[in-house]
Amino acid sequence: MTHARRFAVIGAGIAGLSCARALQDAGATVTVFERDLFPGGRAATLIDDAGPYDHGAQYFTADDDRFVAAVQRWQSEGIAQRWLGEIVAFEPGAILDKTASAERFVGVPGMRRLGVYLARGLDVRYASPIARVRHSPAGWYLHADRQIEGIGPFDDVLVAVPSEPAAALLDGLTALAEAARTVSWDPCWAVTVAAAHDSHAPFEGAFINDDPILGWAALDSAKPKRGRVDGVAERWVLHARPQWSRRYFKMDEREVSRWLVRSFAARLRRGLHPLQARALMWTYATPVNPLPQPFLWDAEQRLGMAGDWCGGPRIEGAYLSGLGLAEAALQ
Repeated sequence: MTHARRFAVIGAGIAGLSCARALQDAGATVTVFERDLFPGGRAATLIDDAGPYDHGAQYFTADDDRFVAAVQRWQSEGIAQRWLGEIVAFEPGAILDKTASAERFVGVPGMRRLGVYLARGLDVRYASPIARVRHSPAGWYLHADRQIEGIGPFDDVLVAVPSEPAAALLDGLTALAEAARTVSWDPCWAVTVAAAHDSHAPFEGAFINDDPILGWAALDSAKPKRGRVDGVAERWVLHARPQWSRRYFKMDEREVSRWLVRSFAARLRRGLHPLQARALMWTYATPVNPLPQPFLWDAEQRLGMAGDWCGGPRIEGAYLSGLGLAEAALQ
């Protein structure tokens, strides 16, 4: 099979970009379609008047040799840096030091940098949600919502979005959709907090395992190469626990902010009077039961799926899933 085939990749998260990069490097023609305005998926950075916040993925680790090599390359090119901040875990009746439990990395100057870097030189169509995939004798066509004339033709369609919308896109076209539909997800409320005064918190990141509401807190402004904004002493990112996020999925954003800020203040045992606090919902935050296989590939139909819901819910898992799908599609 020639590598000059025409590939459509749906989703410009880490999995989709890893896949598209490998395909293009092999000489294929690749077009990436992304519904949002920025690449990276949950490796995201929100920027407002108080500065940047990594409100999605907080950091990443590297174990697999292929991903270790990629991270080393990112470090040498100034894309990523080790996060050396003190990390703790609040357990019932104990506070455990987790700083040395893993080698943690972050994108610099924000997690969004990973997606921007991986997308360089690729044909990425932003603000391009795909609602339908259709086959014709000429190949595969992609359709936006209510779009009659599709985009294509493509020889292969590779979907790198969360399993639920991926299954909906390929429903009736491949048995892969049924496998994707078995994966369920935990949502996550994230709250960004700008503070005018130092909190004097004795940590930069905390797994909070003894609280019914709050599950994670990170001093985002203390991560490497995060800029300072006049009048803002600290920027925090708070993540709610999955059960609480699911139960209060439709809560008003201002109420969510109040609840998480109040929980964090109680944890610090001091009042927090934030300059601003903003809540955002990640509907597909963490796959509860990711598939054991690293990607899904239908060689007959030339359809595939990748993401961190295949193989493992981490940035490393997403990267390797996209890479593995590209290698299979190029065979």
